[in-house]
Amino acid sequence: MSELIQPLVLNLDALNAKNDSDDNIGAPLVGGKGASLFQLVKDGMPVPEFCCLTSHAFVETLKANRHESLVSWLNKPSNTLPIDRSTIEKKIRDCVLPEQIIKQVTLFLEKYPNDTFAVRSSGTVEDGADASFAGLFETVLNVSAPEDIYSAIKDCWASLFNERVQVYLDRNPSSAPLGIAVVLQRLVCSEKSGVLFSVDPVKGHDTNMLIEACFGLGEALVSGQVTPDQYRYDWYNESETERTIAEKEVICKRYNEAPFVRVEALENELASQPVLSLDEIRELVALSLRIQVATKFPVDIEWGKVGDKFYILQSRPITQFGYADIKGEWTTADFRDGGVSSSVCTPYMASLYKSIIDVSMGGYLQTLKLKKYNEGEWQRSFFGRPYWNLGEAKKNLAKIPGFNERAFDEGLGIAPSYEGDGVVAKTTPSTLYTGLRALLIIQSNCRKQLRDAPQFADEQKNRLSELSSVSLSALNTESLFNLYQQLMKVDYPRSESTYFNFIYDNSNLNALFKEDVEKTSFDMNLYPSLLSGLSSVSHMAPVEDMWGLRETIAKSEVDLSYWTKTDASLIVGDIQSKSDKYQLDKVRSYLAKFGHHSKQELDLMVPRYWEDIEYVVNQLKQTINQPIANDPRPRNSEQSAKAKDACEALLNSVSFIKRKSIAKRLKQVREFLWWREELRDLSTKFYMYVRKISLELEARLLDQGYLKSKNDIFFLSMNDVLSITAGDVDTGVIHKTIAKNKAYYQSFADFEIPDEIGERYGAFGNLSAEMSTVPAESGFAGVAGSPGVVTGVARVIANIHDADRLQPGDILVTRCTDPGWTPKFAMLSGVVTETGGILSHAAVICREYGMPAVLAVKGATKNIKDGDVITVNGSAGVVSFSDVESESSDVNDKNNLLDVA
Repeated sequence: MSELIQPLVLNLDALNAKNDSDDNIGAPLVGGKGASLFQLVKDGMPVPEFCCLTSHAFVETLKANRHESLVSWLNKPSNTLPIDRSTIEKKIRDCVLPEQIIKQVTLFLEKYPNDTFAVRSSGTVEDGADASFAGLFETVLNVSAPEDIYSAIKDCWASLFNERVQVYLDRNPSSAPLGIAVVLQRLVCSEKSGVLFSVDPVKGHDTNMLIEACFGLGEALVSGQVTPDQYRYDWYNESETERTIAEKEVICKRYNEAPFVRVEALENELASQPVLSLDEIRELVALSLRIQVATKFPVDIEWGKVGDKFYILQSRPITQFGYADIKGEWTTADFRDGGVSSSVCTPYMASLYKSIIDVSMGGYLQTLKLKKYNEGEWQRSFFGRPYWNLGEAKKNLAKIPGFNERAFDEGLGIAPSYEGDGVVAKTTPSTLYTGLRALLIIQSNCRKQLRDAPQFADEQKNRLSELSSVSLSALNTESLFNLYQQLMKVDYPRSESTYFNFIYDNSNLNALFKEDVEKTSFDMNLYPSLLSGLSSVSHMAPVEDMWGLRETIAKSEVDLSYWTKTDASLIVGDIQSKSDKYQLDKVRSYLAKFGHHSKQELDLMVPRYWEDIEYVVNQLKQTINQPIANDPRPRNSEQSAKAKDACEALLNSVSFIKRKSIAKRLKQVREFLWWREELRDLSTKFYMYVRKISLELEARLLDQGYLKSKNDIFFLSMNDVLSITAGDVDTGVIHKTIAKNKAYYQSFADFEIPDEIGERYGAFGNLSAEMSTVPAESGFAGVAGSPGVVTGVARVIANIHDADRLQPGDILVTRCTDPGWTPKFAMLSGVVTETGGILSHAAVICREYGMPAVLAVKGATKNIKDGDVITVNGSAGVVSFSDVESESSDVNDKNNLLDVA
């Protein structure tokens, strides 16, 4: 929005205008509080009437009164003010307000001649999801005369320069310009008021809301003048879980007087009476859940009630949590990079994973004789994402001598929450026996896994072929129900449990091998190369075949012109019309071979390639426009040579007597990793059929009235759907379950979850660790995932849906990557992630491409800015800033195939 047309005052008419103006009513213009209020009104919430003096109004007032030095400071804020604070405050209070501001404020006040108003500061960097200036700016209540309101507005403006803000800036430097807006809101004379946290910020239960309530206006509560009642209510299970009724204080609100009038005594019936009835709690919780669902993250709400009506006075993101009631330790390590926790997860997908994890993980530990019984919960969902039971896994592994908690955590990319090495297993005769027994079992398991893998893969391929031959639409409903029961009770568990056991053994096998390699003179910076150069690994095939298509298309000027100039949607039409021109038959063959893949393979709501042909067409068009130097096939061959050199270096680092043994173990480690990826591909194919059959089932259940709309099936658990197919549940229960699961899913869709959760991690899980990373000037330490050093432009990408911003040569910086990112990797020069370990998908892919990668760099997406020039040292596991000036990586012209082919 041009500065010349930015409004000085906005009221609710801005939301009613028939244009896109409301899309621009954000924090930079109206501050955090203002933006929140406008959004609440837009979402249909009951909000007292208000108008907002924009941040532009403050700047224009400063300019009109010739205070340019303050305007300059706002553009580049620091903890050093341009002049002393008292002088600034006097200059602001002496300002003459522009006539347009006075005119528009007067029009607003004239609508409510008998009301009083609240005048609230609304900072442009306040109430954000990453940081909050809450409580640092000024609020003035109970004003009505115009001259008092204008004075209050100036007080709010002046508070931007107060000492509390300067201290906050010193601790939390802001590179963004500072600004302040002012909300002028009709003051409702609340008979009851308080705050509500849509997620309990102390105990951490994600469906438990915490309400604090008092009689009268809420300012007495937030300022600590009264002790509130506390109510905890689990909205998902529809039950009040706790309440504490406070003895009512002698400080109260008189609605027709200034706030905080001391009253000598309260009426007896109020002294011990709960502020809220159970019905009022339910009504307030329902209102707050609507806000959380609309905002897609947990919120802190200020509310008031007059008569029979609740009002929402303010809403802002909750930025910190404690986890006092979440016992143990839970992590998304591997789940993020695997994809199931890379974004908010549907209840359906979470339940599929849980059905395997709860059986396989405990069963695996039982197989190793580390656990007597296969009991306990191994997966739980928090904030809409699956976590696995890290604490229980550690407790069992700590029975083995040599277990070091720090080494275990860092191997998974988990930032330790303790000093030193944490739990270290003692060496005793008992632990030596336990460890030796587990070691022998692991070795036996691995040999058996490798022996059985080829036969298992063949059997799985045969079953997949059988499924592909079934015409789902031709099946009657009973047959379809039976097929679903067979798929989910037999086929899917067999596929996934075998794959997961392969993962467990692969992790242990690699850890044991790495420990032995560390005892040699081998250069451990080359260790990732030992795991690279895997021939014909399954996850490389879609990318290599696409580059083969590119190569074929480039040979013909006619084909090349078609693919570079024709719109993707028209190409899709030609593919579906069975045209054999322009190599379209080869594209159909590609879809037949790799159609089971998806942009997000562990989100079953996301279409597979065979359903989303335009996505594949755009991938191919993008590949055609890349320089030939990005072809991954030669790089993969180079990695094979480097891997061979690394293997020879390892053999030369040990004595001749040990050489044969370590060569055999190295071969086993590499074969195991290859088979892990092969089984993953088979797993992905099974997920394609889980989606196909589930969608056909959904169509029948829509007709039967069990479901109401498309994708409803994904908001049920697997057991819910099995119950439907068995005829064991009625439609009313199903409808209610879907509604609650949708609310849960949407509540956290835009919430950045902590990597680890549990009472051990304190406030905000391991996100607190992100802010204590190595200082920017010294670089950032992480896990060395793929060797090599590269300097380039950082492209900070939020998720796969933002990945189209990537350009050839960029260094990807993101929270995590899952297999859906694979086609994007060929164009990159390096990768930095905030999660992952040496065996994660990102690490495996980068090694095959010969691309440096550093993983588990906590806070990378916050500390590295889009466009920064950084150096990624994948050998040492360090990311640092380059001396080269930041630049944009706009290389579309120079890298176009037409220029280089």
